[in-house]
Amino acid sequence: MNLLERYQVLKKDFKSSSEHFTFGEGVDCTMCSFKSDFDFAPLHNCASLTEREQTILSEDGRGENYNFSYPVFSSIGKSKKNNKAIIMLHGLNERSWDKYLTWAYQLVKLTGSSVILFPIAFHINRSPLKWSNPREMNQLSGLRRKNSGVENSTFVNVALSLRMQYTPEMFPISGIQTYFDLVKLVWLIKAGRHELFQTNSQTNIFAYSIGALLAEILLIANPASLFSGERAFLFCGGATIDKMNGSSRAIMDKLAAKHLSSYLQRDCQVNNLITLPYYLSPLLPKAWESFQLMSSSEGNTANREKALGKITEQIKTIGMSFDSVIPADAIANTLKGNYRIISPNYPGSHEVPFPYNESPYAEEVEQIFNTIFYEAASFLA
Repeated sequence: MNLLERYQVLKKDFKSSSEHFTFGEGVDCTMCSFKSDFDFAPLHNCASLTEREQTILSEDGRGENYNFSYPVFSSIGKSKKNNKAIIMLHGLNERSWDKYLTWAYQLVKLTGSSVILFPIAFHINRSPLKWSNPREMNQLSGLRRKNSGVENSTFVNVALSLRMQYTPEMFPISGIQTYFDLVKLVWLIKAGRHELFQTNSQTNIFAYSIGALLAEILLIANPASLFSGERAFLFCGGATIDKMNGSSRAIMDKLAAKHLSSYLQRDCQVNNLITLPYYLSPLLPKAWESFQLMSSSEGNTANREKALGKITEQIKTIGMSFDSVIPADAIANTLKGNYRIISPNYPGSHEVPFPYNESPYAEEVEQIFNTIFYEAASFLA
């Protein structure tokens, strides 16, 4: 079965509404539930926008963002507990797991680890269904193009674009929520309180795009010493935020990217908007400090390089030469040699690093895919 066929089978068989199901060939999936212990003060915006646009901005995620499920791919069956986990972190503005199904499947087959596909706050199934509704979002995108003159506004990126333009505070808030959700997840696993994992299981990370930034912050901060010996494989990521180009038809439009960049260049503070349980509160200063280290390449250079130097043996990074969202030179400027760049001949992109449907390049796409995931598996196994 080639890569495209595998993708089609996995996409067809993936049933997020089922508690447990199998993909065949020794890989199955269990849906696990999660409750976030994080909270934040509602943000208020005074912009003159339509009611539909204001609804997007006012979404506080009190439903699906706080109580959600996540899939775990495994090769050992539901009746047994694994002692190895790989947490897969996705990119910005993802609304489904489709792209990542083959990635998780391949890591399970190559490593024997169980792969946890964990959604970032307000992404995948942690976001309202209407944000993925083409008809409704197309109307908002058309309105945005008309009123703001944004050429690269699409039904895919309009929800995130509105939030990043008018409430850019949600970028660090969502990131910090996901950070503490992952702290809770790893603590549950290592404490033997997860249904699928043994006590003190290894919890490595496969992180793509913005997920790579989150992985770096977790390893640098090392909350409660949970990540002292863990490893992270970074794919198409690893650069500081200011070196990323989020303007994309699949991520956010140019106007939103400009507003977010401007916000992050200021000394933004969201600590006063965040509420954490007492047992997590002492971990917040280090989390915020680590986020700020990775926000800009211009400040705290010595501290950032020192922090990254301490985790250099824990990370391995691969970028793609065609990537314009997190370019190769951006990764180089941040990691100072601890990375590798692959230069495929096929027409890929940051958002679609493995274009399965490009039949003239199918053989090379599969070859590059296998090269990257064999390397990731070797590092994370």
